[in-house]
Amino acid sequence: MSENRFTRFCIKGLEKAYIPSEQIFAIRRLIYGRMVHIRDRDHEYLFTMLALLGLHHARLKGSEVFIDIDAVYQSVALKIDEQLDQNPCIAATAWAGRSIGAKIPFKAASLFHDLLRNARQKNIGPKALGWLMAACLSGGEEYYDDAHSLARLVAEKYMHGGTSLIKQVSNRFRQNWSFLGSHSYMAYTFLLLSRKTGDKWARDKGLSIARRLVQLQGKNGEWAWMYHTPTGKVVDYYPAYSIHQSAYAPFFLVEAMDQGYDEFRGPLLKGFRWILGRNELGQTMVDSKHNVIWRRILRKGVYNSASMKALRGYGVICGIVKSASASANAIEIDHQCHGFEMGLPLCIFSGRTDLSEILDDECFGDIAE
Repeated sequence: MSENRFTRFCIKGLEKAYIPSEQIFAIRRLIYGRMVHIRDRDHEYLFTMLALLGLHHARLKGSEVFIDIDAVYQSVALKIDEQLDQNPCIAATAWAGRSIGAKIPFKAASLFHDLLRNARQKNIGPKALGWLMAACLSGGEEYYDDAHSLARLVAEKYMHGGTSLIKQVSNRFRQNWSFLGSHSYMAYTFLLLSRKTGDKWARDKGLSIARRLVQLQGKNGEWAWMYHTPTGKVVDYYPAYSIHQSAYAPFFLVEAMDQGYDEFRGPLLKGFRWILGRNELGQTMVDSKHNVIWRRILRKGVYNSASMKALRGYGVICGIVKSASASANAIEIDHQCHGFEMGLPLCIFSGRTDLSEILDDECFGDIAE
């Protein structure tokens, strides 16, 4: 099978993020011109599961990978009891394990089954629900009924009937505000459910979310950071994350394209080219020297603070502030990259030959290097 330049670039980046002695994928950060590893013990379990998921997809499409994916998965999954935020970790462990075809360790498998049985009673959250649905739709068909039940739960509890946007949480205080990740995984898994089972209701739900997000895509192709669910408005485009452009949005855009909805090709190309330099700064987010895609563009100084983001959000909803791309002198690149950010794109783009105008860009180097 053919390997595009982007796939090889991401695999090499993951290799540089990997710490063999710990069997985890770390954060890489540029400090005074030197790349260093930074540990994030609260999240590196998740980083690693998602990175393994990406490497599996690349291996499946014929790429050579630098680790024994199955062995690392088994070793890491045994640490699930040590994780503080368990629901996302359970969902990601099941998704990765069922995709890889690995035997999920007993404790992780038990937690997965408990989460499925008690999904309505547990506060899982929409992103983790998306991962849980993806787990049910990976591997065999034995969990397809569970995937249908989870999809119904999402539609009832988290999806706004008028705007098709996803609530971040179900409680009243924060339910009006939502982030791209929740939307992208929901759109993707609804569409995946439709492809796997022929469920037209799921297809329509997935397309409604996808089309709403495309309507709200920024002028430079950026996918917004925060949305106001009841009004269907973009509250803030910043921080603008590279992973949104290279994986979160492409999850549902490519899935829709592969089901015959070519309307999503343009938004996909536009969004990806944001990484390649067609952004507010006019700078590429790809650093070929360090084999990294820089994490995000954010507002400078106090304008990136939580309080200023909240004030801006309320200002947009009240019509006082316009949500739009910032000027180049007000924003900057955050020179770091989390391990999974080089892994998740492999789930979507590994082995693809129909998107060479972005995936074989010269910035990703020579495949033979």
